[in-house]
Amino acid sequence: MSYLVITFESTHKAIKAEKQLESLEVEIIPTPRQLSANCGISIKARVEDLEKIKEKMSDSYGDMNQTYEVSQEDSTLTFKKL
Repeated sequence: MSYLVITFESTHKAIKAEKQLESLEVEIIPTPRQLSANCGISIKARVEDLEKIKEKMSDSYGDMNQTYEVSQEDSTLTFKKL
């Protein structure tokens, strides 16, 4: 099982992005501690929606701090920076 986690520099930017992506299957989640200490919330999305996310956020793509593909095997999470 894998999914995307998109981190942001501020809560405001994360909430703005969630609104821009409301037509996709996204959810606000706490930012995993392994990824960032900047902002406490991130967006979780489907891996197959990455291109759609980039397209929808083209005007404000700079709001996104980093994008990671997260894989989970048993109770171990693996983070791959995209």
